[in-house]
Amino acid sequence: MEIQEHEQRRAKNQVWTAAEEYEFEPELKTYDAEGRADLYWNTVAGCVRRDWGGALEGLFASFEGLTDRRIYEQLAWLGLESAAFARERDGRPAMAALRQSYARKTLAAFERTPSDRLVHVLTAGRCREILGRDCGLKGSDRALLAALDLPGELDGAALLEHLEQTLAVWFGYAPADPADAEDPEKLRAVRRLRLFGRRQKNKAPLPSLREFGFGFGEHAQAVEGGGGPAPQRRLGEMTLAQSEEALRAYISSYFGASLYPADRVQRLERELCVGDHKGCKLYYARGGAELDKHARGFAAEQRRLALRQMEKNKAAYEANSTVNRMTVARLAARIRNAMQTHLQPETVRTSAGLLDAARVWRAGCLGDDKVFTRILRGDPGALCVDLLLDASTSQISRQETVSAQGYMIAESLTRCGIPVRVTAFCSLSGYTVLTRFRDYGETDRNEMIFHYFTTGCNRDGLAVRALGRDLEDAPCEHRLVILLSDAKPNDVIKIARSGGFRDYADRVGVVDTAQEVRSLSRTGAAVVCVFTGEDEDLPAARTIYGRNFTRIRRLDQFADTVGTLLQNQICNL
Repeated sequence: MEIQEHEQRRAKNQVWTAAEEYEFEPELKTYDAEGRADLYWNTVAGCVRRDWGGALEGLFASFEGLTDRRIYEQLAWLGLESAAFARERDGRPAMAALRQSYARKTLAAFERTPSDRLVHVLTAGRCREILGRDCGLKGSDRALLAALDLPGELDGAALLEHLEQTLAVWFGYAPADPADAEDPEKLRAVRRLRLFGRRQKNKAPLPSLREFGFGFGEHAQAVEGGGGPAPQRRLGEMTLAQSEEALRAYISSYFGASLYPADRVQRLERELCVGDHKGCKLYYARGGAELDKHARGFAAEQRRLALRQMEKNKAAYEANSTVNRMTVARLAARIRNAMQTHLQPETVRTSAGLLDAARVWRAGCLGDDKVFTRILRGDPGALCVDLLLDASTSQISRQETVSAQGYMIAESLTRCGIPVRVTAFCSLSGYTVLTRFRDYGETDRNEMIFHYFTTGCNRDGLAVRALGRDLEDAPCEHRLVILLSDAKPNDVIKIARSGGFRDYADRVGVVDTAQEVRSLSRTGAAVVCVFTGEDEDLPAARTIYGRNFTRIRRLDQFADTVGTLLQNQICNL
């Protein structure tokens, strides 16, 4: 069975959400018989990692190379499921309903295709118990199922001991020799064989997708060759997420304090999070280098990683400071020339200049000395620019580049006396986070753009819609929006369509973003894009921005390319 990429992403998000940890590669992701991510079992896997992961890594590592590896894994998960449910059912009201739904589907599948395999027999018995029936098992099967009904209050050590004893009594399983911990080489080998967060090289790997009693499990550790891309940071779906207060506290610790008071954000959510963005939330952060001294755990660590990225951005810019300063000077000159050439001239009456013969009589009769005229070029203050930076994980390899490009554009505009506001956006667990690095009048905050970092997904349509709402309060008649984006919208909150739900990704996300860009353009704002993506995403950029985008392949092209783009827009003001 082939698992589609969007289902793999969904399964990963589900595990991350339950684990309340968002920067590891889940080694077990589960799917139903049709290849869809199984929300219940992925939630169980995430809860097990969060509550007992450290204690259980050695257990699953010890299964490696054993003939009965599959049976041990599946029986261990059958016991862990009962423990995780017992611990989570009070705090997660949806857990019981999801468990019953899983039980009904699984039992129906077993009844259509009976099996005498031990794990299938035990799983069917557990499903009957979940649905309030007798398990239907007898003798040793019934006793084994009872032994795998584990309470949720056990700590990691007690849970590990219970599982090891159950497998030893029923199957002769022998736990790993504690003496292995004395040997550094053996200890390192064991640590490489982890269920929860590392890849390994197997001499004879099992297939990465293999049948479990409860569906199908995808095992990253079974893939030969331990490479692969770095894990991506995406927060999961809100269905079983932590409480709203805890989630906002996490985002606040990660991105910094809220830019707006809570009542204003709520009003904006009621206004903007409608239609295709129904169910989404907003968070406006004030970009900065502050670290919340009260932050603890994963949120604090993520914030520290973000602060380290800020240092890398600035260091990368300074490493090419000569070229970058020349680029800023050239871009500023291009913008200044465009403003002087194309802004609408205005004729004003003055006390000095060209004499207006038709008004000379006013000087003697009315004492009015403004009988001269002067032609003034348009005031650059009639134009303000918003710079919107895509800060999703898909930009992770371009963080230094995007921050440098954003800084150079903002610095060039500032030198020309044009007000500029800079905002980065990403989305985490249903929240579209907009981080404000500088506002129109903050001419001394351009270096704050180096605080740009990437994480999470990106709901481009909602970010553009939110920016359009902010533009209503812009101080200038003419408004220009510049996006630095890879034109690859992707978010975990789905769109309701025709009685069902569709992923906010690929064509759906592109079309929604294009509609929001068109809506913003109809308000009189000009929207352009500096494309930062790959060749495969160029069609999406054309769909969203039409001809109003440019791609920079080399840094020495930056000033001319962006200058031409801005010049064309200034001509149309």
